Amino acid sequence: MDLQLNGKRVVLCGAAGVLGKAIATSLAAEGATLALLGRDLPTLQALAVSLVPAATTHRTIACDLSNAESVDAAIDQAEKSLGGIDVFVSAAGAAQGGVFWEIDDAAWRSNLEVKLFGTIRMLRAVAPRMIARRGGRIVLVVGNSARQPEPRMLPGAAANAALLAIVRGLAEELGPHGVAINAVNPGPVRSSRWNTLMQSAATREGITTAEAEARFLEKTALRRLASAEEIAQHVTFLASPLAAHLTGTSLTIDGGSTKSP
Repeated sequence: MDLQLNGKRVVLCGAAGVLGKAIATSLAAEGATLALLGRDLPTLQALAVSLVPAATTHRTIACDLSNAESVDAAIDQAEKSLGGIDVFVSAAGAAQGGVFWEIDDAAWRSNLEVKLFGTIRMLRAVAPRMIARRGGRIVLVVGNSARQPEPRMLPGAAANAALLAIVRGLAEELGPHGVAINAVNPGPVRSSRWNTLMQSAATREGITTAEAEARFLEKTALRRLASAEEIAQHVTFLASPLAAHLTGTSLTIDGGSTKSP
């Protein structure tokens, strides 16, 4: 299926992560030209070289989401180098967990800084540009913990819930200007972070890591984790003109573990 993304100019924030790399690969395969943003410039440069089509020149831009000036400069550079921004995708930020009463104020601030406030800074920089162009698509990778919070992952769940509220409210602001904003709420994907979470759960419950994962998957209708590539396919669709009449909504991709809409 042609998603009509050929030649579209896409800014992808958080491109160096597991999901970010998969999203970049998917978008590039559809013919989009990418500006890859993140803190790890060598990783971004290696990713850019690996993307197809080979004739497309993808940009790499260093960006620190905890710094508003860095964000503004990165978006300005991306817009100038691409010649405009048709699509903005954010796949940045992951909050750590812990026992609620053991997480102090500093840890909360640190955990929320990139995922919530970093995304807010990006949206604040991108939205006016899209409004001026009378069009654009925004896709945020949020997380299903916004609606299915785990007791040991509440900082991330709080950030995700706030982002879903922003998506719904901002859709009303952007819609009259031809700009759509949506989110995807992935469940866990196979990654080093997931392995660490399962090891912690296994230690806490006195079982093996394999048993801890099996217990989690028992709650999932499909009985497996999603791959990063599967999440990326949904992000790519929402970034495309084929999702033209979708805005202010979120798509949960968790293999059926969420029990309610």
